[in-house]
Amino acid sequence: MKSTNRNFIRRLQSGKEDALEYIVDRYMPLLKNVVRHVLGPIGREELIGECVNDVFLSIWQNARKFRGSDADSFKNWICAVAKYKAIDIYRKEVKNTEIPAEFVELLPPDAPTGEVLAEDRVNQLLNQLDKVDRQIFIMRYLLGFHPAEIAEVLDLSKSAVDNRIYRGKKKLRDDRRFSYEGHL
Repeated sequence: MKSTNRNFIRRLQSGKEDALEYIVDRYMPLLKNVVRHVLGPIGREELIGECVNDVFLSIWQNARKFRGSDADSFKNWICAVAKYKAIDIYRKEVKNTEIPAEFVELLPPDAPTGEVLAEDRVNQLLNQLDKVDRQIFIMRYLLGFHPAEIAEVLDLSKSAVDNRIYRGKKKLRDDRRFSYEGHL
């Protein structure tokens, strides 16, 4: 028996390899897009491929945990698996990235210098920014993208990226000064 749109879930849960092949053929582009959306800013294509492979392995190993019965709920489930696998990889990559001096200058002068403490402070600073600005700062200062590359990835103009960087730095500096004047 061959896997079809009607029986692939049941066959996957029974451990039939043709069901996994069917899923790879049918859902590879979708899952690759989900993973690329999360890992794209890192700019390492090999991470996307590795993550997609991890997603399919996880689907294979956890197929019995899926409780839905139709293709739509299955598609939602595997997209969630892909998204969270990609987020895990993204966090590891960002965590293993050195904090550049240009960004460290935004830390207060009396901030602890330990790597973990500095990382926590950087996360606090980034959380003060809105989603797009946070993404720009991560791409620029933690991943080393140039403003033109960021503009291309985020579908913004280079001047918009430059302005957001300028305003974000100003906001973080002003917030830092305010918090150290005893107002918080």
